[in-house]
Amino acid sequence: MKKLFFYRVFIFSLLFMSLSTPAIAKKMSILVYPFENKGNNEYSWISVGMTETVINDLMGIREVIVISNEDRIKIMEETKFILSGLVAEQMILKVGKLTGVNVIFTGSYLVSDNNIRVVARLINVETGEVESSAKFDGTLEKIFELQDKVVLRLLSDAGRMSIQYVSRVRVAEAEKKKIVEKPRQKTTAYELYAKGLELKDTNPKEALAYYEKALDIDEDYVSALIQAGFTAGYTLTMFDEAMNYLTRADEILESKNTANTIDYAMLLRNIGVVYKSKGDLDHALRYYLDAQEILQGLGLQNTPNYSTLIMNIGSVYEIKGYHDRTLRYYTNSKQIQEGLGLRITANYATLIMNIGRVYNSKDDIDHSLKYYLESQRIFDMLGMQNTPGYADVLFNIGDKYEKRREMDMAGRYFRKSYDTYVRAGYTGSNRDDALKNAQRLGY
Repeated sequence: MKKLFFYRVFIFSLLFMSLSTPAIAKKMSILVYPFENKGNNEYSWISVGMTETVINDLMGIREVIVISNEDRIKIMEETKFILSGLVAEQMILKVGKLTGVNVIFTGSYLVSDNNIRVVARLINVETGEVESSAKFDGTLEKIFELQDKVVLRLLSDAGRMSIQYVSRVRVAEAEKKKIVEKPRQKTTAYELYAKGLELKDTNPKEALAYYEKALDIDEDYVSALIQAGFTAGYTLTMFDEAMNYLTRADEILESKNTANTIDYAMLLRNIGVVYKSKGDLDHALRYYLDAQEILQGLGLQNTPNYSTLIMNIGSVYEIKGYHDRTLRYYTNSKQIQEGLGLRITANYATLIMNIGRVYNSKDDIDHSLKYYLESQRIFDMLGMQNTPGYADVLFNIGDKYEKRREMDMAGRYFRKSYDTYVRAGYTGSNRDDALKNAQRLGY
């Protein structure tokens, strides 16, 4: 049961968008929703490739917050019951609201012969209106230049938007230059890499094969090395192979004098994730702490990436049983997210749940219950009641009430937990445990 609860933690571990309205201006938050392929399915890889490219470009803009594609996939998987039955436009807007972003970058594309037309749209999540739409024409050989035009135009349009309590986006010339002058891979390697990204969640072995084909063409393709390492280590538990890929990526970045960058810090974090999945907590902690030092040196302590990283560090200490140290890191992450105006988010709710679990481990039932109830409140505000994660929260609340000998409340929550598991389509052991506990207590 504890393993499942830990799994839920990572479902939301990188979501950093807010539905709340803070009193001071915050950075604009952006969701990149995959561009729809309007043509032949053989070009479906362009969607995931373009999504990653646009997200990576936005990560380099200090004036915006952007969620990763992995976070979008996780939230959609967790809330698939909520999203079922929605048409495409409704789903895009709903995902934007669930992640708490201000705007959505999305659109469609059509490939004809060697030509590609992209229609890009900027959606205001609060109003549901399309703020701007633009067409771009190019060729597959020059797809990188086309993607640059898309992201720069959408950023420009976003900069003209006026959203209450949200700062206007201003992109520095140096940031624009970084987008258009970043290193380019061979288009054949990029296509293979994007095909791997397309399959990494459904067929990781084939995805890894595509990454390796991309590396056969360009052995210094850092993104392919990182994805190959993460897929091999985290998904396929091929730890030796994973470290070979990640070590090569490390060596390449160091040789290019990019060891003091956010990209390098995120590589170290990924290495830490692989070591953690292997069960090597000491090595995981070492890489997490090295990544933390880099982000601190760059002055990025008050950022979503830093908050996520120290949550990772706290999770390692939690597994090692260092409860006070765990609380210190989780509390630091909590303070950062509150400072960024990110209280009403799935990530914040999960962090609060984590804190509740640590207090439970310390046998401080009252504090544990307090945090679990707060987590429930936030999930309620997000409209995420019909999800397995919400059922987990209810189960934990029931458990805390039973430990306080408040049997009626415990029974009610165990029954709510069971009913939520059923509505969410979850069929694992936690659902059975919730039902048994509810029936045992007269519910």
